[in-house]
Amino acid sequence: MNKNIVKINNKGASLLEVIIAMVILTVGFLGVMALSLALTNNDATAGKINTATAIAQAEVSQLNCLGVLGIQNNLGVWGIAALPGTFNYTVSPTVNPDTRNKVATCINPALAAGGPAPNSVPPSGLGVTLPYTVTVNLSYNPNPASTTVINAQVEVSWRDTSQHVIVMNDLIS
Repeated sequence: MNKNIVKINNKGASLLEVIIAMVILTVGFLGVMALSLALTNNDATAGKINTATAIAQAEVSQLNCLGVLGIQNNLGVWGIAALPGTFNYTVSPTVNPDTRNKVATCINPALAAGGPAPNSVPPSGLGVTLPYTVTVNLSYNPNPASTTVINAQVEVSWRDTSQHVIVMNDLIS
């Protein structure tokens, strides 16, 4: 009497197990890809925020360098009849953004250079890759009322998929 013994090989994976493993791995990879895309977008936004902050800091530095007397002497150059007043300009990757370089010798070189990047051939700019609008609001300090202290509010805005604004305030004396 011959007995046939059939051994079942349990060392391999069935087709169903392979498909389930592939689905789990695919879901995992899609999650990693979505996270990578989100991180890339956040990095780009952070770079634009850093550039806007650098522009605002350069403008505040410029105003501090001019001081109250320098600001008062240059109001007409900026198109302001008297304080309170506002002036605007654009920092662009292709155009020299600071037309005020004729008003004083203390123009911030980075602000005057504008774009394209901090490590470019001198004079280096601010890393500008898209137009930023700078709005400077100037007024005398009301507390206490004085013409020797100026409140300066610098707004730097840009538009990509939405409108963004960085605001910096300073007292100039």
